[in-house]
Amino acid sequence: MIERARVTASVQMMLATATGKPCGLGRLPLVEGRPAPLPYMVLYPQGGPVGGAPLADQSEDGRLVYQVTIVAARTDQAEWLADRALQALLGRTAAGRWQHAIQIPDVDVWGRELLVDDGVDLSDADAGVVTAVQRYTLSVTAY
Repeated sequence: MIERARVTASVQMMLATATGKPCGLGRLPLVEGRPAPLPYMVLYPQGGPVGGAPLADQSEDGRLVYQVTIVAARTDQAEWLADRALQALLGRTAAGRWQHAIQIPDVDVWGRELLVDDGVDLSDADAGVVTAVQRYTLSVTAY
C-alpha cells in the first residue's frame, strides 16, 4: 500500500535539503520554533489516484500531485527559489538518474512531471510578498 503521508514527508524533506530553504507542509515553515525568513516554500499535497495492483503484478501504483508555493520578498528571490525547486524535483544526472532522490522504504518514485508553473504573482508585492506556484505529478510504485 502507498502511504501518501510518507511520500509527502519525503518530498518535503528532499525539497528543503536540495534547495537549502525551509519547506512547510500546508503552512509557513518554522525554523527553531520561529517563522522562517523569506524566501521559503510551502508544500501542498493535492491528492491523485492510487490504484490496486493489476492481476499479474503485486505492486500498487499511484500518481500523486503536489503544489510547491514559493514565498519571497522580491521577484528575483521567488524566481531563484522556483528554479531551485524545479531543479530539485526534475534535475537529472549525466547517467539519467534523479539528482535528488525521494527516498521512501518500499516505494519507488519512478516518474516526475511538471504540470503547472504559474510564474511569479506580484499581487501582494506592495506588502513585500511575492509568490510563485508550481504543480508536479509523482508516479510511484509500492513493492
